[in-house]
Amino acid sequence: MKNKYINIFAKLSLTVVVATLFSCKEKNGLAPEYMPDMYRSPSIEPYVDYGEVRDKQHPEMKDVMTARVPVNGTIPRGFTPYAYENNAEGYEKAGISLKNPIAYSESIVKEGEALYGMFCVQCHGATGQGDGILVEREKFPPLPVKFNPGLAISEGKMFHSITYGKGLMGSHASQLNKEERWKIIQYIRTKFMNESQTPTVQDTTSQEIVATQK
Repeated sequence: MKNKYINIFAKLSLTVVVATLFSCKEKNGLAPEYMPDMYRSPSIEPYVDYGEVRDKQHPEMKDVMTARVPVNGTIPRGFTPYAYENNAEGYEKAGISLKNPIAYSESIVKEGEALYGMFCVQCHGATGQGDGILVEREKFPPLPVKFNPGLAISEGKMFHSITYGKGLMGSHASQLNKEERWKIIQYIRTKFMNESQTPTVQDTTSQEIVATQK
């Protein structure tokens, strides 16, 4: 008798479960989901308009983004703006005012040589005569600047040119930080232009100069 009631109860339970699964459906024929946000969480992207989420209109979220655009004039922490504009006047001012803040040392020249080999030698050549492999293959016309002793170009103008680009040379500011640019300049002026191997700027002055550079 006891087993008979157990069998009846089991059959009734199975009937309830089956009826629940197949009778409770939404308009589209699918069974309702419990906590769908946990099961299928939406992908959130920055700077995206979420006025529509999962095909549902949310007017209150119109033009709401997951990340806000910084206010005008905002700069990243640790970044100092470059004080000279990308024009002829800025080029001349940089030539007068900018001095290399990195004192001479053999290790700095070595670092500059390695950077020159990565970013400059293809056009300027191994000896700075503007006869790099891209020029030899006629990808670029012969370069007018040859890094010889007595070349009348200041280190400030060189820094400005690397920062913004000049002529056919594009800007290298995104590839070389300000210290790397100065190291390349120190290598060029020491090895190709035969400048005196002495510190160019005292440490107290270098702090002020670095604060004006990009």
